[in-house]
Amino acid sequence: MELSAIRHLTPITQEYAYFQTSGFSPKMEPVIAEMARWARYHNAGAAAPGVHEKILAEFETTREKVARSINADSAEIVLGENTTIGINIVANGIDWQPGDTVILSDKEHPGNRIPWYSHVRRYGIELRFLHVVHEEERMLEQFERLLDARARIVSISHVCRRTGQRLPARALIDIAHARGVPVLLDGAQAYGAIPVDMRALDCDFYTFSGHKYIMAPQGTGGFYARRDRIPWLKPSWIGSHSQKEFDLVGGLTLLDEAKRFEFGTRNLADQVGFGKALDCWAEIGWENVFAYIGRYTDRAKAALQTVPGLVLHTPLPYEKSSGIVTFSLPGHTSAEIQQHLQQEKVLVAPLELDGVMIRVSTHVFNNEDDLERLVSGLMKM
Repeated sequence: MELSAIRHLTPITQEYAYFQTSGFSPKMEPVIAEMARWARYHNAGAAAPGVHEKILAEFETTREKVARSINADSAEIVLGENTTIGINIVANGIDWQPGDTVILSDKEHPGNRIPWYSHVRRYGIELRFLHVVHEEERMLEQFERLLDARARIVSISHVCRRTGQRLPARALIDIAHARGVPVLLDGAQAYGAIPVDMRALDCDFYTFSGHKYIMAPQGTGGFYARRDRIPWLKPSWIGSHSQKEFDLVGGLTLLDEAKRFEFGTRNLADQVGFGKALDCWAEIGWENVFAYIGRYTDRAKAALQTVPGLVLHTPLPYEKSSGIVTFSLPGHTSAEIQQHLQQEKVLVAPLELDGVMIRVSTHVFNNEDDLERLVSGLMKM
């Protein structure tokens, strides 16, 4: 498979300039076909001999593919439905004491806010917010000041959803680890858009989506727990399949692997579709994917800067950013911009709360015509 094939395999890109991958990606035809094939196979008789076992084996193969994609071990991977699953596993796996603090950034997605906000009420924990700025040294100095003896965990985005800024993750992790504080990275906007390597990052936990840059089915995602941190988490979300063994009078031994946080009946066909999407990227070559996104995002930044009055909020150097570019157009709300561009067959995302910022996310199926339509639409405003 070549990069150029992705556009032909995603029909919506023939109608729209699709810049919404960081929210919900279009799905490739082979992924849809694989999901349908396994759903039909399973539906033919899930209780029939061999049927469930076969699709379960494919599910475990997806786990191995996910692990390889982030340089982890399959025993460290939970397959879930979204990024927030992993955040909840961690948030509910700590024995909280009143006054414990959690370090977030001031630009987190609601999925990395609401679980912690709930714990403020439930356990009396406190939240501290790192102000994300483009000057990394200033941000790291601020981060050091936020960490004290009460800090229990850092939960922060690898790539900022509001600006596309690539945070200095390894530097933040090293500072936190020097104080004995574990780090959870929200990789929703990083996984599939930039290289993600668990051994290089050395984070304790990493959580991510399949339905964004991987272009996997909705309701797919993963969570990484470094092997030595698996027993550190108090298992709150468990059930049938979390156990190694149990008896009828209360005896229980959980699995030694991250799979201890999985339980119950799953939509296995969707997860097999996740694996199929990873097959496509592996065949193309991750280095080719990342290189294309980088080149195209640089062109997008340059093109957007030709729009009079437009304010770019994303760092210009690509090594400090990602596949996300955000901007505002003074005199226009984000809703107005979104609605106008939609009429021009351009799909972008308005960012909540401030009402003025627009997010453009690039991928390998975006081409020069898409960029021309985006800029032309903004020029008309």
